[in-house]
Amino acid sequence: MVDPSLFWLFLAGALILNITPGPDMAFTLASATRGGVKTGLAAAAGVGAGCVGWAVFTAAGLAALLAASAQAMTVIKFVGGAYLLYLAWRTFAARRELKEGKGAASLGAAFRSGALTNLFNPKVGLFYLAFLPSFTNAEIGPVWLQILTLGVVFSFTGSLVLAGVAFAAGSLRERLARSETLRVRLNTVAATAFAALGLRLVLAPAE
Repeated sequence: MVDPSLFWLFLAGALILNITPGPDMAFTLASATRGGVKTGLAAAAGVGAGCVGWAVFTAAGLAALLAASAQAMTVIKFVGGAYLLYLAWRTFAARRELKEGKGAASLGAAFRSGALTNLFNPKVGLFYLAFLPSFTNAEIGPVWLQILTLGVVFSFTGSLVLAGVAFAAGSLRERLARSETLRVRLNTVAATAFAALGLRLVLAPAE
């Protein structure tokens, strides 16, 4: 149960963030380059599985917080907005950098590394808690259920993008390495998206 008027905005933002070069893309690229397309696809699937795990943890934690305090959502949205603004600054500051990853050589190793790296990275959970509440509407149903739904969708779209990365690993890696302009453009778009979402949360916190 997700607000239709917010879902398409969420999907657009999710896809923008999915295509931004980052650690998951670097790992998938490196795995596909090292072990072939299937290994890259396994890496993408592992990353997706780890992100789904964080979606479940985030929804469960949010449900507990909301049960404990009626004001919890306001605090979460304000802090989340501040974190997104921080990510916007970090992304813009590093817009010229090329992130390199150490790839896995086998299907099993690629999947395990993708999943465990995400599951044991608290920054992923913090990002989910910052990003997803911006697209919830308490008037249409439980916020935790909306968070879970959005988190699973975000994980799915991210996995699809990474699967495309695995198929195009060679040419994509070469283009990112060769073209600073491409890296700057992608990261600038992502930084703008982070900033817009962060301002939306900070300036219009939950009641």
